[in-house]
Amino acid sequence: MCDVVGSTLQGIGLVYIDASVWQMLRGSIIVFVGILSKIFLRRRLWCFHWTGMMVTVFGLCLVGVASVFKPTTESLITSPAKAALGLLLVLLGSLATASQMIVEEIFLKKHGFHAMHVVGMEGFFGMFVMGFIILPSIHHIPGHDLNGSFENQLDALYQTFQDPVLLSTTILLVLSIAFFNYFGLAVTGSLSAVHRTLLDALRAVFVWCSSLFLFYAVSHRFGEPFDPAWGLIEIDGFCMLVMGTLIFNKILRLDWIPCCGDSYNSAPAIPEESVEVPGDSVTDDSSEKKPLLAGDAAAHSGTFGSVNDQVTSIQA
Repeated sequence: MCDVVGSTLQGIGLVYIDASVWQMLRGSIIVFVGILSKIFLRRRLWCFHWTGMMVTVFGLCLVGVASVFKPTTESLITSPAKAALGLLLVLLGSLATASQMIVEEIFLKKHGFHAMHVVGMEGFFGMFVMGFIILPSIHHIPGHDLNGSFENQLDALYQTFQDPVLLSTTILLVLSIAFFNYFGLAVTGSLSAVHRTLLDALRAVFVWCSSLFLFYAVSHRFGEPFDPAWGLIEIDGFCMLVMGTLIFNKILRLDWIPCCGDSYNSAPAIPEESVEVPGDSVTDDSSEKKPLLAGDAAAHSGTFGSVNDQVTSIQA
């Protein structure tokens, strides 16, 4: 359900903002994941975690301001109000996606599910909700589509199977989503949900470069132009997003800041696989999982501290 809600909100938001801005705003997931892991997984967030999240929020503000106020001559954005609506929808969608990652981490690490098992459950549940609830509902809601439907599903299926290009694109989309979900879960299971957001944030570079290439090399009907004024602010915002993610994951250290320097010494040196979930307790090392893509390799680690350290503290 989180995936359905998140994908829907982000898809609608994409209508009102550029693809590069949409991809950059997905960097907000690390903020939501950090806060939700604090609430539901009872993880301790140190000073550098909060600093990374604040830097990320500042970057989101720069990207949002640039997308709202930059010229819209060559863009599908029709007004600053609609651009702001798109930003809000994407952020709400990111919150739903972050919730999904937290739930996935609980299933993968606390309950020992395999990544393929979780992907299968998500796929079955998503197919059931979309096939038997959402799509039939919008088919019977009055609208301006064929036969007075809001979205005529029979007409959509007919058009898909009558156009080889559309059919092949649909099949490739399904396959790409399947592989993306599996490898995303593999990262979550081997590391943590926060590490997954680090790789996800870097996709904005490729999306923005692709948009610029399409606009200047293919046709002005595709992609987006680079605005010299607001585009630089957008670049600054993206750099802040990446910097916030690096600070959060202790890749970029801030030892010169007193509170952050002390937190580096206090925080566990080895990332923690999982912490106690409300209603559960860890009593032995059996909860440790192996890397999902490494066969019988040694047990992996997660985000904020070693499992052995945590077990000792709980038993004490």
